[in-house]
Amino acid sequence: MHGSWRRSGRGSDEKENGLHLIPIAAKTLCPSFLRFSLCPPFSLPRITFAAVPDSPTLRFLARLGSVLLHPVFVPALLMAYLAAWSPNVFFGYPENIRWWWLLTVSYITITFPLLTAFLLWRLKFIGSLQMHELKERYAPLIASMLFYFWVFWLFHKQFDAPALLQTLLLGVFLNTVLVFMCSIFFKISLHSSAWGFVFAFALLCVALGAQASLPLLGLALVLGALAGSARLYLQAHLPAQVWAGYVVGALSLPLAWLGVQWLQS
Repeated sequence: MHGSWRRSGRGSDEKENGLHLIPIAAKTLCPSFLRFSLCPPFSLPRITFAAVPDSPTLRFLARLGSVLLHPVFVPALLMAYLAAWSPNVFFGYPENIRWWWLLTVSYITITFPLLTAFLLWRLKFIGSLQMHELKERYAPLIASMLFYFWVFWLFHKQFDAPALLQTLLLGVFLNTVLVFMCSIFFKISLHSSAWGFVFAFALLCVALGAQASLPLLGLALVLGALAGSARLYLQAHLPAQVWAGYVVGALSLPLAWLGVQWLQS
């Protein structure tokens, strides 16, 4: 049984036949279910969805996945992966410096954005920490941009970190800027934009010969697909909004790489 998303007259998302719809993440698993069409008004490719019955267990797993794969954790997760599995990235630096850098990135990119969102919620500037309404995103995103640029500039000016790490941190900042600009017009998926960036960053790691970069690429592909599927299952986004997130996230990486090369020159 198949269904597809449609828009109601009031602009809300509806599901046909009382079934939740999640995307098929891998074409090789079920190629007969995949067809591509244009998804107005963004002219982005849309996957035909396979119908999956609503389930409390699946809903719980989707919510749990949305939390664990939240964009706020992405910079620290990438830094932790590089520190643990890609020591050649830190060649020429003191042995334990990578763990101090991991602590610095985690503290700034997790603690400050979460604290800001919590204070905005307690002060009634936003209705919930989930920020369901588009306008609730603006203040947290602006604050996050400041924190992300701060940590990038710290690693660029004070630590003189490797170009790959600077690209990671500048890319996180640029991704947030692009997501904020898109959010003025439509509700782009923050989750898919973050994981689209992770996938592009993993490709860069492969190209530069970072250790354990191929497993990172595989993890980025799988976790990115799971993040997008979870957001669609919870009806937090339309398919076009998820696809737009992947594209914006992936585009942030080459912009960051060019920016770092220009700054270092």
